Amino acid sequence: MRSLIKNIFLSSNLSFTRICSVRFASSKSDAQKSEEELKNVEEIKKNIVVEKYGGVTTLNIDRQKTRNSLDEATLREMTQAINAFDKDAEAKVLVFNGEGGSFCSGFDLDEVEKKGYQNLVDAAARLLRRPLCDKPTIAAVTGYAVGEGFELALACDLRVIEDTAVLGCLGRRFGAPQSLFGGRRLTSLIGLSRALDLLITGRPISGIDANVMGLAAKLTTTGTALGESIKLAKSLIKFPQNALIMDKLAAVNSQLNPNSEESMRDEAIMQSLLGLAIEDLNNGIKKFQGGIGKHGKFYKLTDAPLKDWELEESIEEVVVKVDDDKNKKC
Repeated sequence: MRSLIKNIFLSSNLSFTRICSVRFASSKSDAQKSEEELKNVEEIKKNIVVEKYGGVTTLNIDRQKTRNSLDEATLREMTQAINAFDKDAEAKVLVFNGEGGSFCSGFDLDEVEKKGYQNLVDAAARLLRRPLCDKPTIAAVTGYAVGEGFELALACDLRVIEDTAVLGCLGRRFGAPQSLFGGRRLTSLIGLSRALDLLITGRPISGIDANVMGLAAKLTTTGTALGESIKLAKSLIKFPQNALIMDKLAAVNSQLNPNSEESMRDEAIMQSLLGLAIEDLNNGIKKFQGGIGKHGKFYKLTDAPLKDWELEESIEEVVVKVDDDKNKKC
């Protein structure tokens, strides 16, 4: 699926950048490094792949043998990637995806046994932010999104969920609590009664069930979550971003951060964006007055000249003067 999307974006002349996990030797001198240095390269091999399609960035978890479970190294790499996205002025929307047919199966239990539960929670500290990022985030949910993987999907602003996906608090079987504010996020999204059902029983639900509960921004078919997520992300990029971020922060703050330090941080960000949002609004008014976006249209929001069929119809009154003398002669 990712290769298909890559070809589509390359054919449309959008910039495509892949951040590879291992840098290979480019000269004979590089190839003659010591065995110890080569071992270090293997140790820092990444478990995620970050790709960019214009203003859309995808963060792909690539630990397919364990259904993309999260060990300490992967969590720290995710933190670096998310922070890089935050600082990238060209990046507008972040899409989380899992390689090989599963979104994320939660914490790696072997790693929990080896290093301890708290060490993984500490490594996942960046995922505790509410919201996860100031800019929009989307989860492309396919296959299993369970345990902390379910919580990662809940942390995103929007979720595109495949109908055959499996979601839930499967950590209930092992006595694992919700590590990433999953209980609070789930309750704010679907209400207390439904949230308690999933949290207490730990029962898995299908993508169809998740859509009925209100967790999905879009329900899609198997194998299409990533493509639909990128399509959704592209639709968000065309909007002025300042007001979009302000409204998002206000909504998240009202549910997840009431009377907290994070609430004060969000308020400060919204105030800093206000001036830019007003400037965007003034530009938007000029566009609307010029005919762009009228009648509730969400397409062609740029300053491109409108085609004849897009222009609003007008009726002009035509006055025909009849010469009575000529009519009499006819």
